[in-house]
Formats: sequence, structure tokens, C-alpha cells
Amino acid sequence: MPIAAAIAGAAVLGAGVSISASNKAAKTAKNTAATNNALQQGVYNDNKAMLAPFVNQGSLVTPTINGLLGLGDSAAAAKAFDTFKASTGYASRLQEGQAGVNAALGASSLRDSGAGVKAAAKFNQNFASNEFGTYLSALEGQQALGLSAAGQQVALGQNYANAVSANNTNASNVRANAYLANGAAINGALGSIVGAYGFSQGALGSSYGNSNALGAAVRTSANSSLNRIGGGY
Repeated sequence: MPIAAAIAGAAVLGAGVSISASNKAAKTAKNTAATNNALQQGVYNDNKAMLAPFVNQGSLVTPTINGLLGLGDSAAAAKAFDTFKASTGYASRLQEGQAGVNAALGASSLRDSGAGVKAAAKFNQNFASNEFGTYLSALEGQQALGLSAAGQQVALGQNYANAVSANNTNASNVRANAYLANGAAINGALGSIVGAYGFSQGALGSSYGNSNALGAAVRTSANSSLNRIGGGY
């Protein structure tokens, strides 16, 4: 009887050790995934906050560009352009340019001629056109900067999603493997118990002449051990 009971007890004890290790591995994987996900979230939030001003700036200039091109609020766009020209000294630069043209025309005695008037008008038109092109290019640069920052935000979001998915998948795989290992350990223990019981009913039963009592002892020992294992879930 002691031999069979020992066999059953050892089998169940081994299963218990295996189950405990599997459960610890699953718990560790779950906690690690949660820690990594929190880290990924923090990094994503920090990067998003750093890029937000550039995204916002790009969005801010788009209505102005549309207004300048006749696709939006033209009055607001013209006011913004006037503000830009004032900040760059447009009027004084234009005046200086006109003075230079007049001086050149005067030296050639063409200042008051038809050709002189056309030359002065052309200078003014070209100056205004160049200023508009400079302003529009600056706006487009801000818009492109915002678009680039938005693209980086999208990439960061995708990387964050991929990292979290990988963390969760790995944790799920570990837990699934732990459940499979637990099932295998329990099945192995039950198989050993059945074998021990059969052994008690056969060889030992014929030797001791009390197979029923021996089988009961094996069952009692096995049930006690399995109950202890069950507490680990």
C-alpha cells in the first residue's frame, strides 16, 4: 500500500510543481505586457505632444492659402498678407526701389516719357508679384511642415499599435501555453494515479490480501494532492 500511495502522491506533486511554474510564467508575461504597454503609451503621448504645434501650424495656414487663391475667405487672407508686408518693411522697400527706378529714368531723360511710366509700372507689378510669391511660399512651407508632422504622428500611432499588439499577443501565447501545460500535467498525474491504483488492485492486492483498503488509500492520497494543486489556479 505505501508504494502505490507514494507513486500517486509523487505524480500529483510533480503535476503541482509544473502547474505552479506555468501559472507564474503566465502571470509574469501578463504583468510584463502591461508594463511595456504603459511605457509605449507614455512615449507615444510625449511624441504626439511635441509634434502637435507643427501639425496645428500647418492646419492654421491652410485657410489663408485657400483665401489667397480665391478658394476661401479672401478678405481674411488679404488682411493676413498686409500684416506680413508690414512686418517685412514692404512699403519702405518699394519706395526705395521706385526711387532707384526714377533716378535711372531721370538720368536717361525718360522719367516723364511713356516708356518711363511703363518701366515704373512694371517695377511696381514685379515687386508686388515677388512679395506675394515669397509670402505664399512661406505659407506653403508651414503647411508642408504641418503635413510632415502629421505623417510622423500617424507613423507613431501605427508603431504604438504594433508594439501593444505584439505585447498582448506574446502574453496571450504564454498564458495559452500555460493552460496547455497545466492540462498535460493534470492528465499525466491522473494517468499515474490510475496506474498506481491498478498496481494496488493487482500485485500489491494479492500480496497483502486487502486490495480494497489499498485502493482507497491511493485514492485518498491522490485526492488530497489534487486538492492542493487546485488551490494554485
